Amino acid sequence: MKRKSFAAFVVFLVSLFPIFAWAQVGEDYNIEVEGRYWQPKLDSTVKVVQNNIGLDVKLVDDLGIEKHKDFGEGRFQIKFARKHKFNISYIPLKWDASKTLTRTLEFAGKTYTVGADVQSRLDLKLLKVGYEYDFLTGKNGFLGGTFDVLVADASVELKAPALSLAAEEKETLPIPMIGLKGRVYPVKWVNFTGSLSGFPLGSYGYVLDAEASLNFNPVKYVGISAGYRHFETKIEYNDNSLDFKLDGPFLTLNVRF
Repeated sequence: MKRKSFAAFVVFLVSLFPIFAWAQVGEDYNIEVEGRYWQPKLDSTVKVVQNNIGLDVKLVDDLGIEKHKDFGEGRFQIKFARKHKFNISYIPLKWDASKTLTRTLEFAGKTYTVGADVQSRLDLKLLKVGYEYDFLTGKNGFLGGTFDVLVADASVELKAPALSLAAEEKETLPIPMIGLKGRVYPVKWVNFTGSLSGFPLGSYGYVLDAEASLNFNPVKYVGISAGYRHFETKIEYNDNSLDFKLDGPFLTLNVRF
């Protein structure tokens, strides 16, 4: 009886071989939709000066904004041919906090004295749209160049009701980015993927976005990944500055057509 059960199980596995063989490369698709769960660590300092009033404000230490928080991201890719791809991603990031100040802060022309109860909000939306050309392709993976435009829509708000103070700074900034993306298949249904993109802004600073992941393709139309992403931007203009870092692990689910 056990031999019959074992034989039936073997026959079942053999019957699945065409499906897995079809799926092993993981590159045979035209459209890919990705849902991502990201748990980054926030490290950021912002300085907004108005009327000569403004100092560095540490969002985590000074305002009590969460250092670790979970976010969801959506990504979409269209493959026009073997080497040409259109990519788009969008992630909304939002933090709210309330804290009694342990030191006096200056932000956007307002002074928030030590001991004041301050409510703060950081709202950041990142939209990234771009083109990818894989100049090296083969059965073991690919290496390509990327050109993207990152549109960052940011808002920082501080309120101290007892002091009748409120200040908000909003900026929408399009940033061109160039980079590399590569993928290597040690076996046909598993791959390592890495990407690095950024842009130097001269004396104004820079922006950097890098990630690496281990990806599994159990069937042709479904993939799962685990990886790590680091996003960083440092910008200085006039007397204002932003030093913003997010880095942490992520999990993804990919559906392909």
